[in-house]
Amino acid sequence: MAASLTRRELVLGTAASLACSLAGAQGAAAKAWPSRPVKVIVPGGAGGVLDVLARQLYNRLQETLGQPFVVENRPGANGLLGSTAVKTAAPDGYTILHSTASSMVMAEALNPDLPVKTLRDLEPVALSSVGGVLLAVHPSVPARTLPELVDLIRREPKKYSSFGSWGIGSNGHLTMEWIKQRAGLSIEHVPYKTAPGLLTDIVGGVIPIGWIDVASPLGFIAQGKLRPIALTGTVRSPKLPDVKVLSEQGYPFTPAGWQGIFAPKGTPAEIVQRLHDAINHEQVEPAFKESLLQANVPPAQAVSREVFVQTITNDLATWRKVVVDGNIKPE
Repeated sequence: MAASLTRRELVLGTAASLACSLAGAQGAAAKAWPSRPVKVIVPGGAGGVLDVLARQLYNRLQETLGQPFVVENRPGANGLLGSTAVKTAAPDGYTILHSTASSMVMAEALNPDLPVKTLRDLEPVALSSVGGVLLAVHPSVPARTLPELVDLIRREPKKYSSFGSWGIGSNGHLTMEWIKQRAGLSIEHVPYKTAPGLLTDIVGGVIPIGWIDVASPLGFIAQGKLRPIALTGTVRSPKLPDVKVLSEQGYPFTPAGWQGIFAPKGTPAEIVQRLHDAINHEQVEPAFKESLLQANVPPAQAVSREVFVQTITNDLATWRKVVVDGNIKPE
């Protein structure tokens, strides 16, 4: 009996020693991080709003943390190509994901069977920006507010029979589905493969109503070739201060678009926290605030990781209800 107890103590002692050694090694690696370049997967094309804001952020982090942050564009499958690459990467802090609410929560709400689940397979690190998407119309559409547009679609459903967005399950698509459910509208969704293609067709009057990002249409709006109607989220955009958000127009729907950073599940907590702290530090820096302003995005608010996780949780539930209530199917 005494010998058996001794062996048990020996096994437990060895396990504890190994655990301490492993923890010590991980702690040392975390303190040394980053000691080489960090790859940043961006699931969007070069030159888009996501790409531009990501590069602005990581150029600054390179100065702050002393190592290059190398952006690698991996567009496709509504962000799934990028998130899959990060899910399967080594959890060592040297591959991270810079993505959007559309790819991380709306896609999953639309199709819960996706091979990458945000909270199960990835580690939320930080929010980098929060903003809305824009409902806009061709100038020939005689509506200047969301209630006016809703009334117009009701009165002339054949004339205003469709709206566009940059894809099934996009922020604009699902927001309009919520409006349809609330207002009892019958208007069909036309998914576009790219936002520039959609913008061209709205300006050309091919499809008179659509949802678009807040940056690319600014020139057309200034020229009177496009009229903004409403904005998602809770805060008006800095370069379109007269455009009211949905809740200001009688449609209390507050989920916003956001950009956020994720790491592979299992990345050491010390590395995740260091990256989180560095990103939050940049949120209040004038240079990064200016880059957001130029993209027509409100100033960022540094929030905790717990708040970011709760945002993801709430968004998943909200968008999933929109999908179920509207019987919306993935492509």
